[in-house]
Amino acid sequence: MHLRGLIQSAVLEESPPESGNIEMMVRVQGVGPGQPRRLVLPYALLVQDEDLEPESVVGRAFDADVQQDDQQRWIVETIAFASRVLRKPD
Repeated sequence: MHLRGLIQSAVLEESPPESGNIEMMVRVQGVGPGQPRRLVLPYALLVQDEDLEPESVVGRAFDADVQQDDQQRWIVETIAFASRVLRKPD
């Protein structure tokens, strides 16, 4: 599924707990009706870009391809961010 929207919040979490597997959980807005509002950026994607931090993505527009996994989570396969912050964090 292809999504476009705005990152509202982002946080790094260990999933599953105590596994050592870090993922970035993001809450998004501006996607279409019936599209997911919570996305997961897996560790493999995070290590491809060392500047990819929660503080650097909040408030930015994004363009992403996602797939739903067997746990019903929406996993980001590819993502691009706008070069400037469109909305300051609340």
